[in-house]
Amino acid sequence: MSHRRHFRPFVLFGCALPLVVARGAAGQMPATPVLQNAWANAGVTAAIDYGHAQGENAWAAALAWAPRQSRFQLSVGGGAINDSAATRSGYGGRISIPVRQFAGGSIGTGVFAGVGFTSKAAARESNFPVGASFGFRHALGATRGISAYVAPFWVLTRFKQDTVSRTRGLVRGSVGVDVTLASQLGLTIGYEDGARAKGIDPGARGGVFGIALSYALRRQQ
Repeated sequence: MSHRRHFRPFVLFGCALPLVVARGAAGQMPATPVLQNAWANAGVTAAIDYGHAQGENAWAAALAWAPRQSRFQLSVGGGAINDSAATRSGYGGRISIPVRQFAGGSIGTGVFAGVGFTSKAAARESNFPVGASFGFRHALGATRGISAYVAPFWVLTRFKQDTVSRTRGLVRGSVGVDVTLASQLGLTIGYEDGARAKGIDPGARGGVFGIALSYALRRQQ
């Protein structure tokens, strides 16, 4: 069997293992980047994530699942966001769909959509990203691999507190790398930037860095 057939990027959150990425859902939380590869790996993957934005840090856990044919991937996640004032909770979910592959499967495209929420006391923020992903992958032996990708997206952010509500849409983008560290262990590093919210508008106000470790709990055969 060829190395190419062994190498099957996992991607989730967006959710890495033979390239698993359980990171998708946390990417809708503040201080975590929206990272999404172009492939899905059949089976279940778990991940822990760390994100950083200006004045904020986030820690999250995520799970991803894709059916045997890897036609789509679902991811869910949740965690905590901390700034200088307080800590608040956040959670979300995402669906990603591989669309087409080229160059013998080395280049892939996909689409994704997600939803995320964070709240503190009477204040609630909602994020709805929709975008596309373009990735390149390369096998590193029989069970390891590396993948790099870009994901342009549009995100609608809505903030509500009591009777006050504000909404803003922004065009953003992210770049990421998934690397297989071992047969069931993956590492993801990525960065997001783009249009920034101004004044009292809700939404991202700068670049966002993220890193995640993923572990394949179960692989579909």
